[in-house]
Amino acid sequence: MLTYRSTQKDIVFKVQFHKYKDELYARVNEKHNSPNKAVVYELMDYGEYFIVKAIFEKHMNLPKTDTLYGAIGIDINVDHIALCETNMDGNIVLIKKYPIHKENTKNKRNEELYQLAIEIMEQCKSKKKSLVVEDLNFKQLKTRMLYQPKKQNKTLSSFAYKKILEKVERKCLMNEVDVIKVDPRNTSKIGKEKYTKIKGLSVHYCAAYVINRRGMGFVD
Repeated sequence: MLTYRSTQKDIVFKVQFHKYKDELYARVNEKHNSPNKAVVYELMDYGEYFIVKAIFEKHMNLPKTDTLYGAIGIDINVDHIALCETNMDGNIVLIKKYPIHKENTKNKRNEELYQLAIEIMEQCKSKKKSLVVEDLNFKQLKTRMLYQPKKQNKTLSSFAYKKILEKVERKCLMNEVDVIKVDPRNTSKIGKEKYTKIKGLSVHYCAAYVINRRGMGFVD
């Protein structure tokens, strides 16, 4: 039972948790001031219903993925995430596009990104391959935006690149998928100049390919 304390009255309601509920209940039942006891609850209003999220620090196991037999790289863009999977020789074995609908409301967009994070994590886990992403900070993101149309820049700045990456990373780490961060410099440029013609793929897939190969230790 949870109690929601508003300025006018307290509302008590029953909540059922699903994944990791045993760990959550164990935390709640620990003695006061016990290490790692803290639990944060987030109440999300979806109009017709509410979702309550319980957030606590989970003890992570060692990753069960690596780059021995290849890797999975992603390139995050305004309207989609481009995924590229390689084998142990660094050759492409799979490409996939995950659309992101900019017209969605904030809540729907968060739910969409959450589902995308699950799909990408499951792709890595099923293949036992680590995920490779760009280690992109806001300064580098701002520099990248200088070379894009103003309309697209506005969308990208409100798109919260960092939030997308955090969702994917969090879901991977919770499921023992290793996340490798690589230098983001010139990934799109190298992908465009070196691989678009010979691979017959878009710039974004080729950027994901370059990101992937950097995570595996290849130099382009």
